[in-house]
Amino acid sequence: MKDMQLCIWLLLFFACNTTVCLVHSFSLSPLSSFGFHRTHVIRRHWRMTDNVHVEDGNHSSRNHDNCQNSKNKNLSKRIILIRHGCTYMNEYLSKEGCRWGDPHFTDIFEPRDHPLYRDSPLSKRGKAEALRLRDYLQRTENGRRLIQDIDIIAISPLRRALETAELAVIPHFSSDENEDGNGNGKKEVPIVALPLASERVYLISDHGSCKRSLAEKYPFADFRTEFKRFRDEWWFTVRERMDSGDGVDGNDDDDGGAAFQTKEGGDHTNYHSFTSMSIDNYVEWRPNGRGQRYSSHGEPSMAFEERMMALYKWLEEREENVICLISHWGVMDWLTGEDFDNCEIRDVPFEHIRAKREIVENSRCSNN
Repeated sequence: MKDMQLCIWLLLFFACNTTVCLVHSFSLSPLSSFGFHRTHVIRRHWRMTDNVHVEDGNHSSRNHDNCQNSKNKNLSKRIILIRHGCTYMNEYLSKEGCRWGDPHFTDIFEPRDHPLYRDSPLSKRGKAEALRLRDYLQRTENGRRLIQDIDIIAISPLRRALETAELAVIPHFSSDENEDGNGNGKKEVPIVALPLASERVYLISDHGSCKRSLAEKYPFADFRTEFKRFRDEWWFTVRERMDSGDGVDGNDDDDGGAAFQTKEGGDHTNYHSFTSMSIDNYVEWRPNGRGQRYSSHGEPSMAFEERMMALYKWLEEREENVICLISHWGVMDWLTGEDFDNCEIRDVPFEHIRAKREIVENSRCSNN
């Protein structure tokens, strides 16, 4: 009897202290030949504690109750994570001498090659991967169940994510549930472009495109709702001159972003603080010193961490129970601490992501 009680106690202990396992995972290949795994960068962002914002632990009982209610609400929440398909930049980075950190590495290309590498789209290989993912979602029981479960689709506004969504996911949904006339039409869900979910700016491939042109090319997504606190250049930028209200140091009225935001109802004095910084404050953090040259500045860890915390909050506060997030390697590494292949899909309990966040907060508190 004592042995049985001990076994039960051990099972309960591990159940309470072990992160919930992933429910489903589908990968197109066991290894990602063209995956851009930046192994020299701090690989597990959840272990980074220097720049993570943690609220004061002196909460009132009301705040504690609100926090507990939020936890209870999200116990059943799931995030279906999909990484984009292979891109032209992924293929470039797989070549000898062109790998991240190689001596004389560069992401500076001839103007004629910019369509392939700036906001890099899917390559032929990437499009084929996306179509195989579409078939998986359509033809397998697990795939069809995932589609039926999804309540909202959030997509990074980088072209590779939008193209992956367009080829692999959007065909399973419709703006009209009764489009076939017999009540058996495709499911209707909100589809939003979400700048918070874009890749960390490492290279020119992580610079976005104009919101207007994206909205015209990918009309299935809402490019208004989640852009209100972003300028027209919605990805991270380093600026020569910073005025009051722009990013971390002020508002730059020269790029036309403020006027565009105001026109759509946004408050151009209320941009996210992590969207830009002054060149005077920028310190190069990418591999350098061995002839590497970059087309632009990269997104520092402090800005990326702040943006990821905002993404976490967005996921946490959504009322939908199952959120499909189509995004990038860096974002998914931050959320889960794990690698994703191109076009890999995983069904992740939100509590798995919450547990990672709590590790950071506990580590931060223990270091202070």
